Amino acid sequence: MSNENIEINLNLEIPTSLSIDNPIILIENVLSFIICRGDNGMPEAKLSWHIPKSINYLSINDYVLLSGQSLRNSISNLTLIPNRSYHGILIQCQAHSSAILLNNKTMITQQYIQTIFRPEINISLIGQQIENKIITIQCYVNSRPKLIKIEWFNGTDLLNVTNENRLSFILTRYMHKNKITCQATNQVGKTNQSIELYITYKPIFIDKYGNKLNNYSVVLVNEGESIELECFIDSSPSSLITWIFNNKIISINKTFFQIDYIQTIQHIGIYICSAHHSFFGTFNRTIRLALKGPPEMIEDKIIDSVYVGQSVILVCSISKDIPIQEIYWSREDQSKIISNEKYEINENESDNIIKYKLLIKNVLLSDNGYYICTGINQYGSSITKYQLRVIHINHLLIRPFFLYGSIIIGIFISFILIILALINNYQQKKTKRIRKKSSTTDETISSLTKQQEYVQHDYQDEPNSIIDQQFIHNHTNDIFDSCQHDLFYFENNSKRYSTVV
Repeated sequence: MSNENIEINLNLEIPTSLSIDNPIILIENVLSFIICRGDNGMPEAKLSWHIPKSINYLSINDYVLLSGQSLRNSISNLTLIPNRSYHGILIQCQAHSSAILLNNKTMITQQYIQTIFRPEINISLIGQQIENKIITIQCYVNSRPKLIKIEWFNGTDLLNVTNENRLSFILTRYMHKNKITCQATNQVGKTNQSIELYITYKPIFIDKYGNKLNNYSVVLVNEGESIELECFIDSSPSSLITWIFNNKIISINKTFFQIDYIQTIQHIGIYICSAHHSFFGTFNRTIRLALKGPPEMIEDKIIDSVYVGQSVILVCSISKDIPIQEIYWSREDQSKIISNEKYEINENESDNIIKYKLLIKNVLLSDNGYYICTGINQYGSSITKYQLRVIHINHLLIRPFFLYGSIIIGIFISFILIILALINNYQQKKTKRIRKKSSTTDETISSLTKQQEYVQHDYQDEPNSIIDQQFIHNHTNDIFDSCQHDLFYFENNSKRYSTVV
């Protein structure tokens, strides 16, 4: 019996190793397998899992593989679909067999789960979406493992490759309704998210094909024709269209304005297509409705006067309503003028006018006369005459003489007026002094008169003063000199009748 027991014991083998495939890296939401292995056991070990309740698995499959003639490998396959909440959870695999039990041992292995996932993006916009303003798009990324790169796209066009999660740029009207995309890449894969731009931009005037137009144009017509004026506007949000003619509103919120039968007096002139934008305000486009014909000459100044030896510029202004084929200067009954030492010709253009300038240098008496500006287009020609008056050098000398003479006369008259003002001021002061003297003299006379009356009163009251009465009688017609040298006279009745200063 003892020999049989020894023989049985010799056939029992504890697994030489127990392990879980390492590391356990699982991709979120992807069918995954965790494998536990017990190698070289006899008999084969039975494997079991210690799994937290938070992990939901699909199945556990066990199987055995032969290893040599008598030893066996045990394998257990745990199948599950992980999510990121499994990350960091500890799981265990334990081996059970008679050999392990007989040897009073425990075989357990364990590993932590690592769950990885593609980048997770949240995109946001910072700033106002207004034309020519700078905005920033923020791309918030959550990723495991770490990011490899971030890419930015405008539509399908790659803007740049960077590790920055912010993108700043200036908005243009042409980016309206474009999608700006942030794309993040890691070991697991790529994720992207887009934001659509809704840009507020000012009105511009375009043709029906979307090409930008100038804010001034000319439409040529024949009298009696019909015409349809167009006004296409590109803006965001849409603008309100108003048609104006002769400062009056003739149509609202219509892209076209129809004129069925053109009459010169009634319809020819300036039409304004006005676009009102809720944010940027009002923008106007001018459409001039003009009759087909020769160039329109705009006269500024047709007579110029200049002295001998000076220079002068004659300016010929011509409307560009109809393309000008040729412009030239000439003298009356003479050929065209060309640029040389005597003449210099320059041309300046604006939106609707051509200014054709003739510079005449070192003017002589022979330059006196008419200069003709001629403009030619497909419908004919127009001219404007400019008269140049050349003044002789003698007149040039007389003019300063009159100028300086006028200045001298003006100074002389001013001097005379100042003297008269001083004399008048002196006389006014003297008159004030005389009036003051007269007032003082009158007061003195009044005082002396009262004294005389008192003397007469005393004389009448004292009949015994014969000597005093005789003295007064003898001097009633005398002249008395006051302390101010005033003379005054008394008649027999002792009353004053005149005063001489």
